[in-house]
Amino acid sequence: MPLYLRYLPRLILTVLTLIVVTPILAFPVMVLHFWRPAEKFGVWIARTWALAVSKAMGLTFSLHGAERVVPGASYIITPSHQGNADTLAMLRMLPMRYRWVIKKELLKVPFFGGALGGIGSVAIDRSNREQSVKSIQEASEQLKNGWSVLIYPEGTRTPDGHLLPFKKGAFMLAVQTGVPILPVTQNGAFKVLPKKRIWFRPGHIAVTIGEPISTEGLTEADVPELMEKTRQEMSRHLDLDFDPFDPGINARLKEQTQ
Repeated sequence: MPLYLRYLPRLILTVLTLIVVTPILAFPVMVLHFWRPAEKFGVWIARTWALAVSKAMGLTFSLHGAERVVPGASYIITPSHQGNADTLAMLRMLPMRYRWVIKKELLKVPFFGGALGGIGSVAIDRSNREQSVKSIQEASEQLKNGWSVLIYPEGTRTPDGHLLPFKKGAFMLAVQTGVPILPVTQNGAFKVLPKKRIWFRPGHIAVTIGEPISTEGLTEADVPELMEKTRQEMSRHLDLDFDPFDPGINARLKEQTQ
């Protein structure tokens, strides 16, 4: 039987879950946003949504390097972007409160876009550099009271699993605020759901938090070096041979972290 037919029931279940769960969870966030930002409630809603969708898809996750995160500290989170499934991994696994920096087109998605706006996501118009700069400045205002900001440094999903060239936005924000970079690498998401595909396979996504990179005292002149340090740290944990469909992957990953 072709793989796409084998996992067709999963696809149908996931689509139904998205249709039912997304408006139910998004509506209270959108209503609450008229009075005040959703804050902690929005975080809970987003993680509940990710739990429902990932369960429907048959995904499992693991987190490595959580001990590198200082509780209550703010970070510029820079994850690798392997596909849509890694968004679920971020929501399920990252042990801190954060706001997304997203492309403005996502705000137009019914209910989903409204919820993203309601939880305080910062939208960027990638075709308008001046507006993008203003959005990055807006993101800097979110870095208070223990909140972090998540920006995909590649700007888009990888077509082959390798890291794409980095854009400067996250690193400019980091040197302007003095907030450390938190590199995050994901393995498995690309093979579970590649770019420009709707067919997926249930599998395991491993999330690794790298060593935080200090930006205190840095200036814009240091941005290229900061980008390279971040890339090296993310590449250190990137495993292109990682098999998310290996039935014993969970047990082996637990052994490696003990």
